Amino acid sequence: MKCIYCDEGDTKVVDTRESDARVRRRRECKKCGERFTTYEEVESLEIKVEKSDGAIEAFDEDKIRSGLEKAVEKTPVSEQEVEEIIEKVKSMVKGRKKVSSREIGSIIKDELKERNEVAYIRFASVYESFEDLESLQREVEALKE
Repeated sequence: MKCIYCDEGDTKVVDTRESDARVRRRRECKKCGERFTTYEEVESLEIKVEKSDGAIEAFDEDKIRSGLEKAVEKTPVSEQEVEEIIEKVKSMVKGRKKVSSREIGSIIKDELKERNEVAYIRFASVYESFEDLESLQREVEALKE
């Protein structure tokens, strides 16, 4: 953090106070000795998700986590891998105002396909809303290729 008085890049934190929304840090410049206060806030993902029926809702990583946990249940996919998939989704949609649920689902499908075929098929069966057994069969055949 640069000093606001002398533009020196070397400062130290002398006091930190946390609140719900932000962190207040009291800093001291190592060159000129002046003190100043900075505030840090968590950047939120204020992304809107457009559903297939046209409805718009807020991005909800807990909803993604829930779907992933159901898909990976009783498979060797770890909780750590689930978190990695969620982070991948967040990094790919970060900075955007709106994203489609199809795109999010596609990212998740790609990630599951690399990790576990059973989890992939479970997720795809809900995500794709297979109409019949033949649709599911085609997806399994495509996975084998």
